[in-house]
Amino acid sequence: MRYRAPREDALRPGRAVPKGQRPKTGRTSGRGATVPIPYIMCALMRLVSRYLHPTPHGGQCRVRIYLPGDELDAPVVICSELPNNPGDSVTDAAQAIAAEVVRGHRLRTPMVWIEHYPPGARRTGAAETFELVSFSDYEVDESRSHLGERRLSIGEPDWKPLDRATVEALVGRRV
Repeated sequence: MRYRAPREDALRPGRAVPKGQRPKTGRTSGRGATVPIPYIMCALMRLVSRYLHPTPHGGQCRVRIYLPGDELDAPVVICSELPNNPGDSVTDAAQAIAAEVVRGHRLRTPMVWIEHYPPGARRTGAAETFELVSFSDYEVDESRSHLGERRLSIGEPDWKPLDRATVEALVGRRV
């Protein structure tokens, strides 16, 4: 099933929404429901890229990039650890992966970076986790490692836990 964003005029705050598109939360006004502001921001996100990205030391991670419909909103990137990843984890390589994604896709910064560990990705039986990662600086820095390889990096990361519902609200769809 293909995602189709509701018409923009139906998403203005205070406007009535057709019965089939009513959000589950919000006030009612007249015959229809009004659209809460967070619903407006999420509904216009679109998935523009989904691929496997290499991590240092021969690993891979899954990267999904969601771009907002409004230029004032930040892009959302979900970086997922893959089960049986032989290389660095998405946590250990967060600065390098984020810098490569920002430069490779010419993303506006600051962006919303979400680190995702699916069930069992950390260890057998481990629960699914989401973390909001904020970086001290979003300027991409190019340096050379001791082996002469080119390495990209951005500022120091800081992690804060998120739940699935919050992540899905940010991107406007199931993840």
